[in-house]
Amino acid sequence: MEKIHYPLRTNIGYFFNKPIGFFRDFEVVNPAVFIEPDLQLYNLSGRYTFSRTREGLLLQGAFEAEIDSYCNRCLDPFRAILSTEFEELYVFENRTQEEFDEEVVPEDGYIDLGKPIRDYLLLDLPINLICKPDCKGICVECGVNLNRETCEHTASRIIFE
Repeated sequence: MEKIHYPLRTNIGYFFNKPIGFFRDFEVVNPAVFIEPDLQLYNLSGRYTFSRTREGLLLQGAFEAEIDSYCNRCLDPFRAILSTEFEELYVFENRTQEEFDEEVVPEDGYIDLGKPIRDYLLLDLPINLICKPDCKGICVECGVNLNRETCEHTASRIIFE
């Protein structure tokens, strides 16, 4: 049977018996990782900290990754760089769930960072992804990519500033 590898899973079991204020820093560097159900990331890197609080464990993280995308101006494929910073509180089971709207610290002592990384990267995804700041786009008349060639339709050209 093949062992399943969870690249974004962190062991936090030793935090249960630590005093309030105890923290530990982590670093992640992964050339490619797929986060269920639909996000393929490349060159994922980041730093995160778990801190023991009275309520549970506070996760503070900053991550950067690339995704496959298409330019909204020229329609060429490119790798867009996404970055995010966030905080999440994982409360201990003995606290009532209605008291907080946070995640519960798992009993097995492992927290999978895939879900919060995915959620926060997608929240920080720009609406208008552009391959480069000086992208000229496509001609509205003939559809030619103006980054690679020119056409005679200069009167109807869209100027991006």
